[in-house]
Order: sequence, then structure tokens, then C-alpha cells
Amino acid sequence: MTFRTHIFLFFVILSGVWSSGLCAQTLPEISEPLSLETPDERAEGFFMEGLRQQLSGHYSEAFELFSHTLELCPDHVGALYELSNYARHMQQDSLSATLLEKAAALDSDNFWLKQALVNLYVGQHRNDDTVHQLEQMTRQYPERSDLLLMLAEMYQRGENYEALVRTLDRVELLEGKSEQLSLEKFHAYHSMGDERRAFAEMQALADEYPNDVRYQAMVADLYHDSGRDDEALARYRQLQADHPDNVNVQLSFFNFYRERGETERADSALQRLITNPQLDADLRHNLVGALAYDNIQQNGDTTQMMHLFRQLLAQPQEDTRITELAARYMITRGMPTADVKPVLHQMLSIEPEAELARNQLLSYAIEEEDTAEVMRLCKTAVDYGSDDPVYYYYLGIAYFQQNKNRSAINAVRRGLQKTDSKSNLLLVTNMYAILGDLHHRLGEDEQAFEAYDSCLIYRPDDALVLNNYAYYLSLRKQDLDRAEQMSRRSLEKEGQNPTYLDTYAWILFQQRRYDEAKVYIDSVLVLLGDSVTADDASLIEHAGDIYAKCGQTEQAVEYWKQALGLGQDNALLNKKIRKRKYYEK
Repeated sequence: MTFRTHIFLFFVILSGVWSSGLCAQTLPEISEPLSLETPDERAEGFFMEGLRQQLSGHYSEAFELFSHTLELCPDHVGALYELSNYARHMQQDSLSATLLEKAAALDSDNFWLKQALVNLYVGQHRNDDTVHQLEQMTRQYPERSDLLLMLAEMYQRGENYEALVRTLDRVELLEGKSEQLSLEKFHAYHSMGDERRAFAEMQALADEYPNDVRYQAMVADLYHDSGRDDEALARYRQLQADHPDNVNVQLSFFNFYRERGETERADSALQRLITNPQLDADLRHNLVGALAYDNIQQNGDTTQMMHLFRQLLAQPQEDTRITELAARYMITRGMPTADVKPVLHQMLSIEPEAELARNQLLSYAIEEEDTAEVMRLCKTAVDYGSDDPVYYYYLGIAYFQQNKNRSAINAVRRGLQKTDSKSNLLLVTNMYAILGDLHHRLGEDEQAFEAYDSCLIYRPDDALVLNNYAYYLSLRKQDLDRAEQMSRRSLEKEGQNPTYLDTYAWILFQQRRYDEAKVYIDSVLVLLGDSVTADDASLIEHAGDIYAKCGQTEQAVEYWKQALGLGQDNALLNKKIRKRKYYEK
């Protein structure tokens, strides 16, 4: 495995203003008026005014004032620095460098001027000048490791490896041995062809920290990278004997076998690594995710993958990432629901608000028509204050199926409060639709109609809502013309639905259009045929009512008796049969 570390240059870009040899963001307050008697004093006055104009954004005026400062005092460091910046912005590189070099020479103790000069050389790709300047600065400021690292980077760019090693040695004296420095020195020696000193450097790092197995493994990795596999393998085996559960050793073994193409051994090493409780959680997640993805893409055998997941899931879980990977893998590979459910429940036990697990379990419960499980899952989500209206909707349906109508209404209304412009429109309309049905069931038709109206605003062609709305209006003998229009629209969507045809026939009946009503109720009877069930009892009773009004009493009585036999047992129906005559409620 190659561990390549680069030293990066961090150059400070100076873009401020100059005052008394320092970079400043604001001007010092002047307690006394400046004396302007001598040329130097007048030059300073022009310079200070130039700074003020520059801070105000008046760059042309500032440039003129700085230029006049130099006319009066050619060695004014601040003006030289500011004009160097102006020259740089005007892409006059040579002039910019000349001015800044002069300023740095005049104020030889000013670190920031020298740093600015380094920045300028770097920007102009003057590598030799950059190195020369940094060499001078490291002699002047020998305790500054940041300068040494900048110089080391320049030596590396120029492939001056001997100088690079000497410079890194100086950094090491200041900061102590480190992985980064040792690796840089290793690669420098390697580039010089000095393998002996290269490996001696890394061995020295390992000796410096004998309790850090990572460095011991790194030395073995470098032997492998250099093609010295026999030496690498000997070191790996010794490390494994001394530290059998060390993550770095196991990772090195895995990479060693993988890069040699020894697939079976690599897989075995990876299995040990992934199930190691000491493995970093992020690395484990990435490794398992890559394995699962590859298995899916290659349509590989699920046996080994599931064996790995079972081992992992038996361990204590810090978070839901592994359980989620397992669940997604199992669902994608089409494994039985009974096998997936325990993993989803484990995910919820780790994180009770895990939406993926709860949504999938809810999907299973709905598919299996397990009302109790639907209620349990949704109620838990609602108790946790979930903002997903889906849970409130299905909780409302579960209450509806248990005839807990008021609880159902409360759940659905809470769910509607969770919706917004980004919510699923079908879900929103379904919530209004079931709310209408619930209110009607409680005899609260006005509220039911309000809910249906809200639904139809979003989905004006919802056949079920149109039918129910129209039918409930007809039962109240209210707005029959509007009811007929809505019922007709539902038939345009589903013209062969017996329930919708019955609604339209009943509206016509309420409008005393009996012959027309008979045409539609006959269509209902044809569609039902011999497969009439108890759910169709009201439709059959309607047929008897319509036939009675059309003067076909015998057939009407037969339909009424059939309705009674299907469970439509009430006093009014019995009276109609007994009196052989239609009676209104």
C-alpha cells in the first residue's frame, strides 16, 4: 500500500495597506497635526493621505499620492510596497518585483515584506528566486518551521532531494519525528535511489514509536510497494503473530493479497477485518457498502454476503448504518419479507426515528392488511412527533377500520397540518377524502361536504369522492342537480362501476325520473349477475324501490326480499315487503 504525503505551501497573501512598516487594516488615530516642514515629513503626509484615499476606494488618487511620496522620498518603504501592489495588478511584473525587492532590502528585518516577496516570486513562477529568498529567511528565522516546509516544497518541486532531506531534518529537530516527515524523507531517498536510507528512515520512525503497530505495518507496506514481497510477508506474519487483532495489520494483509490477485486469501482477510470490533466505523461502513454493491452488480451469491451481515449484526451497533446496508441489500436481492423484518426492527431499536425502517415495515403491514401493526408503527411515529403526514393518514385508516371514528378524524386532521406545498398531492387528497367519509359516518354531513370540496379543489376528477359526495347529497335530497353532475362525472371515469351506476340511478329516482333511473339500475343488475353479496344489499333494495315506482310491483317485492336475505334487515324494508308498496324514510 502506498502512503504518499505531500507538503503543501501556505503563502500569506498580503493585500492590506502599509503604515510604519506594518500591514494595517485601519489607520492609526492622529492625536496631533503632522509636521510638514521637511521633505520626509511632507512625503509621510502624502503617504498617509494616499492610505486614506485607498481605504475609501479612490485608487487613482491613492496611486498619484504614493507616486508623489516616492518623488519626495525615494526610499519610503510603505510607498514602495503599495506601488508594487499597483504594478502587480497592472501586470507590470518586473516593476512590481523591483519595487518590492527594494522595500525588502531597505527594511531587512521586516518578515512580512520578505513573505510578500516570496508570494510575488511564486506568482511569477520564479522558482530559483523563491528558493533563494526562502533560504535567506530560514537563516534569519531558523525557528520557523513553516518557512522550512515552504522551502522543502520548493526543493521537492525542483527535485533537489539532498536539499529536501536536509531541510526536513531541520524541521524534525524543531518538531520531532512524525509520519509525514518520515514519509517525505522516505520518498526523497527512494527518488535518489538510496533504498537503504529510505527504509532506515521508516524503521527509525517505527523504532521511535514501538507501541504504535501502525508504523510497523507501514514499513511492511513500503517493502511490498517496492516489490520486496518476501520481506513484506515475513513482517506481516510476525506482526500478525504479535498483534492478531490489530486493525492496521489486518488491513495491510488484505491489501497485500488483493494487490497480488490472491482473491480467496484477500476475501478471508477482509472478512476478519470487517468483523473486527476495533475497526473504525466509517471504514467498516465503506468496506461493507462496497462489497454489497459489487455483489449486487455482479449478481453474486448471497450466502457469503448474508453470513457477513449476520456476523456484523450480532455485534453492538453504534448507529444504523450497517443495519441499513443489510436491509437495503436484502430488499434489493428480493429476500423474503420474514427475513428482512428482524433487520428493520433492529434498526428501529437502535434509532427509534429511523424513517427507512418504519416506512418499509409500514409497507409490509399494509400489504399484509395487518391493521394492528399499521396502528403500532404509525402511533409510535406520531408519538415521536414525526412530520411525515403518511403516518397520520394510515393511523386514521387504522382507526377507521376499527370504527374509532373520532380518533381517526383527529389523526387525519393532525396529518393535514403536517402537509405543505411540497407534500404528495395524492396523499393530501386522500386525507380529505377519508375525512369526508369519517364525518359522514358520524352524521356530520356539513363537515363531510367541506372535506370533499377541499379534495375536489386539488383533484376535481376523483371518481370515488364525486360518487360519495353525490350519493350523500341525494340521501339528503339536497342540491340534486349538482349531485347528478358529480355522479355523471364519476361515470365518465368508471362507467362500469355498479356502485357509481347505482348512485346515478338513485339521484334520478330522487328527481322522480323513474324510467331513466330504471335504465341505470338494470345496468347495475346485469353487472352484478349471480355474484351478488351482502355488500350489494342496498343496491338490490334500490332496484326494488325503482321498480315499484315504475309500476312493476311483483319484481319490486322480489328485489326487496332478496335485499332482506342479504342482510338488509330494517323496519322500513319489512314494511315495503308487507305492504307491497314503496315508503320513504
